[in-house]
Amino acid sequence: MPYGLENNPFPSTPTPSITTSKILGGKRHIEAVDSIKKCIIDLESKSKLNAGQSDDLFKIVTIIQDVGSGKTHLTLHLKTIADIRDKSVITYTDLTQVQPRDIDNFFHSIISGFGSEYFSLIRTQLMQYLKESYKQNPKLVKKIIKYGFFDSLNGNSISDKIERLTEKKSTLSFEHLFELMSKDFTKMEIHLVSEIIRTGTLNYSDLKTFENLVMVLKALAAINIKLLNKITIFQIDEFDTNLSSLEYMKGLINSHISYAMLMIVTTPSYYSEISRLSPSLFDRLEKANYKIDLAGSNSFDEIDGIVLQYILHHNPKLSSSERKDLSSKIRIIYDEFPDFRNIRSILNVISHAFDTALSKKSDIIDEQSIEDTLKSVYPGLRLRGSIMGIPISDFIKMRKLSIDKDRLEIGIREAVKNLINYFEEMGAVKKNQDKIDLDCLDAIYNDHMGKRIGITIAVDTDKNKNFDKIVMSTKKTSVVDKLVILTTNMTNIKRTGTTFVTIDKWKLADLLYFNKKYDSHEFSNEDPQKAILLAKSIQIC
Repeated sequence: MPYGLENNPFPSTPTPSITTSKILGGKRHIEAVDSIKKCIIDLESKSKLNAGQSDDLFKIVTIIQDVGSGKTHLTLHLKTIADIRDKSVITYTDLTQVQPRDIDNFFHSIISGFGSEYFSLIRTQLMQYLKESYKQNPKLVKKIIKYGFFDSLNGNSISDKIERLTEKKSTLSFEHLFELMSKDFTKMEIHLVSEIIRTGTLNYSDLKTFENLVMVLKALAAINIKLLNKITIFQIDEFDTNLSSLEYMKGLINSHISYAMLMIVTTPSYYSEISRLSPSLFDRLEKANYKIDLAGSNSFDEIDGIVLQYILHHNPKLSSSERKDLSSKIRIIYDEFPDFRNIRSILNVISHAFDTALSKKSDIIDEQSIEDTLKSVYPGLRLRGSIMGIPISDFIKMRKLSIDKDRLEIGIREAVKNLINYFEEMGAVKKNQDKIDLDCLDAIYNDHMGKRIGITIAVDTDKNKNFDKIVMSTKKTSVVDKLVILTTNMTNIKRTGTTFVTIDKWKLADLLYFNKKYDSHEFSNEDPQKAILLAKSIQIC
């Protein structure tokens, strides 16, 4: 089982759910959550004390980053944190699901975003409110719960009767409820509570005006702080430049809903467009109490941290070597395929690769599992910059080898010699048989014009520091007509009769892959042409 897990820990859907959002990794995302927590704690403490002006009881938080960066995941994750649930009621609205964007659809999306548990909680807390009110108003509470002679005769207590109401096995008197609650709640608040108790939700179907919408939302926020002792967080995800959305958002901000936080989630492109279409709204968003810019959330370190957290959540004992091994494979995918430089895409690859590794009963996500995934899920994908058409699994192995400079230089030296051998077999060049007593030369051959070409592999830093010495030694002895220095460093050095060739990571991998195929006699029909292109790219033949 990969990493000791029987089930795939990675999400397989393109959009997150509450279940998958329980896991959060990545330094930037964790810092963002910490900032939002501070805002919630500040708002909640002031709301409970009802301290300060109304401005102090309303907060704005913006979350801005590109598509696939984990904005929605972070937003939904807040609902899974016990400390935040204890202090707030959260409603989540995805604006892409609000069509058309009229007042009623917008309202119903906000209401459904609370979830059914919220309305059950309102009923439960109202029953608790009745129990606590019984001490001061026993007669009125009895009228509300319709506690009569037969209840007393049957031995039913007030608590028993209220419990029956909680379980929806009895009804209450809303007329008398209004009388009891009027000292603590407004008419609108009592009306909303009564509607929730009757229907289990809020089913307004004709709000008509934005003012009515705001009035209802303000009443809900007040109910939540009075009845539940919690602030309200309105999460608006996928905020775009729809004209109705712009007007709604500006109106909500201007309304200063007390005991509430407005959390707006959007992309940099939309945010920039808002500045052009609605400067006044943009100004308000710029002055948000907390502006969460997830810049860097698509960096390798952030993505690597998020991927590892999915495994660590289920297996905290993951070894250091297993972490490093998986990180190295994520790095390959991240570096070589620009399409996978966001967390959503990387998770899709790793999720499929985990299933493949699981089916093979592998202990880890190995190179072959990743290659099989890329071939099946992204059949048109090609490794950028490779001449030899290296399979992903081999490329990962080559990249691992390149970390060891000593092994790398040996491998490149063998590859260059075998490349010369290969072209000698094809009749394109001829190996030089003369004994050359120069340590700086790694290979020597005669090209098709009869010129003697010397090759120096300068991968390690010592050789890179001695370019002049190498050039002078070959010129002094006149052993070659042309010197080619293959180096892994970028260089602008120019010497007459000397060619410097910078070998980038793709050429390194191509050379190592060619060497592997040459040694194992695995050349296909296309490989000779590829070998010619590779040789020309490093100035051999």
